[in-house]
Amino acid sequence: MKEPVLHHRDHDKSQDFIAALDLGTNTCRLLIAEKTIQGPQVVDSFVRVVRLGDELATKKHISKEAMGRALSALKICAQRLEEYPLSKKRYVTTAVCREASNREEFLDLIRFNTGLELEVISTAEEARLAIMGCADLLDNSTRYAIAFDIGGGSTEVMWMELFPHKLPEIIQWTSLPLGVLTVAETLKQETSSFKFLQKVRKAVAEEMKVLCDKAYIHPQLKKNNVQLIGTSGTVTTLAALHMNLERYDRTQVNGLHLQPDVIKRTIASLYAMTPEKQLLHPCIGPMRAGLVMGGVAIFEGIYDVFPINPVRVADRGVREGILVDLMQ
Repeated sequence: MKEPVLHHRDHDKSQDFIAALDLGTNTCRLLIAEKTIQGPQVVDSFVRVVRLGDELATKKHISKEAMGRALSALKICAQRLEEYPLSKKRYVTTAVCREASNREEFLDLIRFNTGLELEVISTAEEARLAIMGCADLLDNSTRYAIAFDIGGGSTEVMWMELFPHKLPEIIQWTSLPLGVLTVAETLKQETSSFKFLQKVRKAVAEEMKVLCDKAYIHPQLKKNNVQLIGTSGTVTTLAALHMNLERYDRTQVNGLHLQPDVIKRTIASLYAMTPEKQLLHPCIGPMRAGLVMGGVAIFEGIYDVFPINPVRVADRGVREGILVDLMQ
């Protein structure tokens, strides 16, 4: 998928545009692309952290403040979308609207204020779209692959079979009600952050063992015939930290391979960072400070059971999967 070009307003009538909007538990993301023979070419994009699920873990609803942040972002998205003659579009929302007690009120509010109709997708559909978004980063050197997507409110882990010249087939998958934002919100109430993060890590590892049993994943098979790919902000942050980037650059991060020693060293450096240092770090900053450690604990739980070398990093997600889907 090609990188975004500068936002513009004048479009040739022969151009064919498609759009994908993903309102997640933590982030609102929009992609608008032109359909080309080579695939979707991104012409406009928008990302804003809205922390929609800031009270999901503790109060099981969307707070008024979070609604306001999300509406502000969605109004910008609606304005961008009006500038393009769209032939196809899909606007989705995930874990926060699957679980929040006041989701209908929120969806009505979005409809009234922006005109956007958001579709609440299932965990299975979220997993499928995440795979479609990063499928071109998988290779056929192994028969199987494990993909994980650590979101704001949930984590999807997929066990897949790979085939030449076609999309991977999901054999078994699981969705955990743990994400970077829900872990971060619960963490605020804990007396020992390290102990709580290790508890999260252990809980995730137990769920991964259940997935192994369900999918009949043999330990020897994991070592010899499987690749591991992560599509979340957690692994992209680890990659950026490892590369010591002055600012986050998806073109340098997307597709990178992380070796076990790099993973261990980078995670150790994160545990050693104070919250203030995280806040000031150019590859973490205000957008991810306070969230990254929850993602690290979830990743560690996955990696404890699937220590596959290397881990492929994908700066992709649901919205890229939607574009691929719309192209087909």
